[in-house]
Amino acid sequence: MILDSLLQIVCVIIRETVDINEILKRKEIEEFKLTEMIEKTDQEIDEYIKEKEPDEERQKLLFEVFQKIKLEQSIENIEDDVAAESLNTNKKIIETLFSQIIEPDEIELKDTNVCIKYRFTDDSKLKAKINTIKKWDRDNVIDTISNELRVPSENISFVESVSAYIEFISSFEEKNYVSRGQKDCTYRLEPSLHRLYKSGYIGHSSQYESTFKQRILYYDNSTDKKNDEELRAYGQHFGLPTNYLDFTEAHLISLLFAVEDYDYVTNHSIVYFVDALSYNKDVIKSERKLVDFSDNELKTTLQKQYSDKSYFIRVGNCNERIHFQKGCFLKVEPNDSLEKLFEKYTKVAIIDKDSKENILKELFRIGITFENIYPDKDNMVRTIRFIKEHM
Repeated sequence: MILDSLLQIVCVIIRETVDINEILKRKEIEEFKLTEMIEKTDQEIDEYIKEKEPDEERQKLLFEVFQKIKLEQSIENIEDDVAAESLNTNKKIIETLFSQIIEPDEIELKDTNVCIKYRFTDDSKLKAKINTIKKWDRDNVIDTISNELRVPSENISFVESVSAYIEFISSFEEKNYVSRGQKDCTYRLEPSLHRLYKSGYIGHSSQYESTFKQRILYYDNSTDKKNDEELRAYGQHFGLPTNYLDFTEAHLISLLFAVEDYDYVTNHSIVYFVDALSYNKDVIKSERKLVDFSDNELKTTLQKQYSDKSYFIRVGNCNERIHFQKGCFLKVEPNDSLEKLFEKYTKVAIIDKDSKENILKELFRIGITFENIYPDKDNMVRTIRFIKEHM
């Protein structure tokens, strides 16, 4: 049917011109650039033309016109497919980009415009994201921390300067406390091993530590003399997953940990202060702020009696960083809830995200720098650069 219609129109046109390009430009021909023509083989077209047209010269001309129309149809289809593929690729890229914030419900690409659509109902992803952001903004963050961790709100302070931070810690018996700084107040206080695995902690820990113990000897043969706890603490500082949470007895160092990534302003930073002396006294009946795990007899006794309890320990100066950072650890057992720790023994400083850089400058002015807590060449240069570029 399509061949009949096209043949009739071409026969009319070639009475006026036999120029192939002119024929193909005619409006009547444009209407026949349809997908049906592609489905016809050259043999079918040739046989059809010979059946309808006895003149050999006109046969050749008609065949060439039909072939050119087929070719243009093929090109247009390919271009359409490429355009569709490009459109889908662009949509995926845009979706990935915006999914870092929140996944769009719909993406429209039209000409030079991109339309990103989100539903805004109570059960929508966008509404949930907005509620989460509001929950952690400066007006609500104290209530959020208090509700989620059960830390009494009177034990939480919003801090915008070093002086305000010092004023807060001077309001309690800080010598009994250890502290921990984190760059994001929304992050859970959880050991790396527990974040990675939901069960089988002992087996996973043993595998990590065994491999670390074997391989670290190639880089530091002094590790052969370290006990298991010292080796675990040593590995922790290089990113080895353990059931330890890093704390320090130096609260200004915790503040530096909280603000050192000063460009991170997605959320406020946080410093936890825990009355380690009172906590250990309550949980393991020890009058020690930090249980000294270099005392093998004491360590063995406590591990037998309180194998399911979390408590604060020190492991000796197993590397320079622990020494300079005045480091200690909360040894966290997997089935032991830390609710009591937060509710009864914890105070919190929330560090204003917009004040991080200024607080870091203040710390540098009083001699608390990257080089102080990370004693190596890289952080010496890091300290020099920050002073040069920001102070």
